[in-house]
Amino acid sequence: MSSSSETSMVDSFDRGVPSKCVCGAGVTIFTSRTQENPGRPFFRCLTKRDAKSWTNKRDGHMFKWVEDAVYEEVQDALPKVGAMANEIVKTKSEVIALNGALQELKDEALWNLNEIRKSKKWMKVYVVWLCVVSIGIVYLMVEKAKQSKFVLGY
Repeated sequence: MSSSSETSMVDSFDRGVPSKCVCGAGVTIFTSRTQENPGRPFFRCLTKRDAKSWTNKRDGHMFKWVEDAVYEEVQDALPKVGAMANEIVKTKSEVIALNGALQELKDEALWNLNEIRKSKKWMKVYVVWLCVVSIGIVYLMVEKAKQSKFVLGY
């Protein structure tokens, strides 16, 4: 990692894996060939100069070790992952509650269906009873009419 004297505004410009340098040029991964950091990968700005001409000094362009960029990515992602985990737990509890409510609605619908069936049976009984009573009343009226004599006047 670079020392604090080498840290520039460029490092804080883009946390995590960089995509562009502050100069606007693209960024690519190079491998260090120095004795201090042999084989260590780093991100570096691509300007019109070719990659072989870069030295290990900072010249105002972007430079970041790959492990530092990955570490920043992980640091930035951890709160988001925690928030997503909380949302998943919250959503699971909501799903459980909704499943309970759905089961209650299914039970209530089944109970209502049974009540409708009972009501239909009783309605048939009432209609038959009403028909029997109506026939009985009509029969009594007809019988009473046969027994009564029709008298004109007083």
